[in-house]
Amino acid sequence: MGDYNQLLVLDLVRRDPGISRVELSQRTGLTAQTVSNICRRLVDAGLIEEAGRKEADTGARRTVFQVVAGGQYSVGLHIDPARTTLVLMNLAGEVEDRTSIPTPTTDGPEDALAAIVDAVGALVRRAGVPLPRVSGVGVSAPGPVQADAVVGPPNLRGWGVVRLREELERRLGLPVVLEKDTIAAATGELWAGGGTLSDFAFIYLGTGIGAGIVLDGEVKRGSSDNLGEIGHLSGDADGPRCTCGGRGCVAITSAPVHLVAAAVDAGTLPPVDLDDFLGVERALGRLCALADAGDERAEEIVGRSARAIARVAGNLANILDLDTVVLGGPNWPALAPTYLRIVPPITASLLTVGEVHGVGVRGTTLGEDGGAIGAACLVMSSVASARSDHLLLPR
Repeated sequence: MGDYNQLLVLDLVRRDPGISRVELSQRTGLTAQTVSNICRRLVDAGLIEEAGRKEADTGARRTVFQVVAGGQYSVGLHIDPARTTLVLMNLAGEVEDRTSIPTPTTDGPEDALAAIVDAVGALVRRAGVPLPRVSGVGVSAPGPVQADAVVGPPNLRGWGVVRLREELERRLGLPVVLEKDTIAAATGELWAGGGTLSDFAFIYLGTGIGAGIVLDGEVKRGSSDNLGEIGHLSGDADGPRCTCGGRGCVAITSAPVHLVAAAVDAGTLPPVDLDDFLGVERALGRLCALADAGDERAEEIVGRSARAIARVAGNLANILDLDTVVLGGPNWPALAPTYLRIVPPITASLLTVGEVHGVGVRGTTLGEDGGAIGAACLVMSSVASARSDHLLLPR
């Protein structure tokens, strides 16, 4: 309970810079003496600092606190079949540096692991951060995940069962947290996205499509930490037949490889190697640029995918009683102009409790690096975020 209370105070200081001991006591329900003791420990640990004094309604001016941004750092790593992105985040949730490398396409994980280790080392050295101040490495990976492993991610050739956490901890000498990419993205939006959301879905638009779910301010993971597999939800009842037997699944109506293939078939794009995920990502960018410029065939292809996502977003909002849907992921910058025009009104029109509350649809605040930022937040949230699972007693 003492550890939880310390996390609770640190989390409040992080979210509300300039908060006083009195306000911390009021918001936590802890006694003034307990708050004072916790603040002293956090100051001694170099995690928070005094940030001046402010006027009080009554009595003397109050000392206020803020986090020490450089008190701790985390590295966030997002593995997408097209590219691997890394960020270095400080305790205030600010990204201090980033890098991106093509994800090796060789059979099996060895080349990818070697490239990741080199990239993490280079990122930390370039920033001049002492290694003891790096709390750990958060890894956002395509699902499915199981414990410390990724299990046969469909777009990473030859990976099979890879104990990613154990392998990276051994090679990097740092603690590693592994999470499914959609869950990591939702964590990032919750932790570093301004702190205003409580009940929302994060629809992840990358090489694959998935969703992260946040309810009552907490990221939900499901029984096996794989919640959010929405690829086989139908967004178009008259759409093409999917391998699952259904029609119009967003895995085929809205995934980049299928949009690019449709554009090639229509003559809108030149031939593209559909096995080259980075090439597909770049081709999708060209397709979206054509749509934004008014090309009718490109507009139809991208618009059809947006309508499918809108219907799935509406279904999620109804099932989970959400008031917000956030769209993001590596391909979001390219898709944003069309999606923000089409998705919000369709999703809102599908809400069955529209007379009670609305549903807002917006783009992520974290940009295309949301997966990596979310991965870094996985580490920081364990260092500086009070979650209910911190109250669980060890068996």
